Amino acid sequence: MSGADWAWIIAASFWGLLVIALSWVLIAVFRLISEIAALVKGVTSETVPLIGGLNETVAGVNVELARVDTIIAGVQSITATADSLVGVVQATVSNPMIKAVAFVAGAGQGAKKLRG
Repeated sequence: MSGADWAWIIAASFWGLLVIALSWVLIAVFRLISEIAALVKGVTSETVPLIGGLNETVAGVNVELARVDTIIAGVQSITATADSLVGVVQATVSNPMIKAVAFVAGAGQGAKKLRG
């Protein structure tokens, strides 16, 4: 055998080992991709029901928020009515009370002057 024949044998052996190594790498990558696909399927199968439950919860919260809005509207109406009532009572009671207190104070002053 000549040197060229040995060179071809070494080159062929190198390429054979390279093909075997690349095949092993491709098999490992295929296994990894299969495991990732199984993981994604598992996550999807568990996540979809959770999202459905979340949608139901959000719908329930929206119903409760609508009820709270109705209650708040009623409280606002009651507060406005009470504010108006307090304004009327204040206007009705405060002016006569101020006049009565002023009259009593003036009468007290006058009574002191008459005594003194």
